Amino acid sequence: MQFTYRAYEKLISLLRDKGYEFSNYRNWRMKDRVVILRHDIDYSLDKAVALAELERELGVSSTYFVLLTSEFYNLLSKDNLSKISKIGKLGHDIGLHFDEVNYSEEYYKDHGGIESVILEEVNLLKQITGIDVDSVSMHRPSKKTLESNIDLGPVINSYGQQFFQDFKYVSDSRRRWREDIVAIINSEKYAKLHILTHAFW
Repeated sequence: MQFTYRAYEKLISLLRDKGYEFSNYRNWRMKDRVVILRHDIDYSLDKAVALAELERELGVSSTYFVLLTSEFYNLLSKDNLSKISKIGKLGHDIGLHFDEVNYSEEYYKDHGGIESVILEEVNLLKQITGIDVDSVSMHRPSKKTLESNIDLGPVINSYGQQFFQDFKYVSDSRRRWREDIVAIINSEKYAKLHILTHAFW
């Protein structure tokens, strides 16, 4: 699959043709064939807004995960807060993109473990944006984090077993599809798909 808006439109069309319904992390259970679309905002809020606008035109919604600790955008700036707000107003969910290497092991120990630190960031993101944040994705998660199935209580871990193993998970991380996403959809083998794309690609 090419990294173009036109190719993304075709992907959405193909999902519809194959009978998939678009859902978020909370409303998928009552659907027979379901796909959750997710976007990690690693670098560019402008690109995220552009993709959010395209998805609105296509009639689908996604979850956009925002870094609090990005070196590429400052969430406290008025301009960037307005971009996050716009994504939400376009009908998309906002979640936390958590970078585990931003903290030392000692910090985690002193602050009640990784679960407590993640929830601290969730609450901070809520305060900053005024948006009800109820989901988290990990930024470049370690093997240990992926295997630990971190339980965050009412906050959904998008890398939890339910969404990372029970769903067919496919990602374009590092601008490379590890599996052929079009072939996976065409196969009609999976009733539950979890697709991560990065808007800046």
